[in-house]
Amino acid sequence: MTSTCPPADALSALVDDALPPAVRDALLAHSAACPLCAARLAELRALHDAFQDLPATPLGFDLGARVIARLQADAPAAAPRCLPPRPHWLASIKRFFTDVPAWRAALVPLAGTTAALAFGVVLGGMLLIEDEAMPSAAPSATLVAMSLFDAVPPGNLCPRADACAPKGSPR
Repeated sequence: MTSTCPPADALSALVDDALPPAVRDALLAHSAACPLCAARLAELRALHDAFQDLPATPLGFDLGARVIARLQADAPAAAPRCLPPRPHWLASIKRFFTDVPAWRAALVPLAGTTAALAFGVVLGGMLLIEDEAMPSAAPSATLVAMSLFDAVPPGNLCPRADACAPKGSPR
């Protein structure tokens, strides 16, 4: 077969008479001019005729009915599902507020979260308070504490010479 030859499934569809007339005529014209496609088409026609010559063997029973009966026998019986009635959303809220253990369970994480937030605000505020007890020439405790949040924390290696020096320092 050459690059212009049709695929084998197109020739098989031609033998089965499953192509539209325009495509069928084009394939017949090509197979008349191409000896490779003509030989392949002859093989497929011989195979089609051999299958047609086989005797029909009846099963003696309805296979479809047996398959359906077996599928229905293997399927579990579908019991009607009765869903419990859903409580109204207002009843759910009332039940939550009247249930004391539910309140206790909700208050523990709430109190812990509130304490953690308050502690963070207090500590953060302490970092921002100006320390006036120290002379102005020395770095203030606030600046030293805030240096932990610089791009390069104390003790780390500097990527550039000017990256680790405080702004305005002679270094």
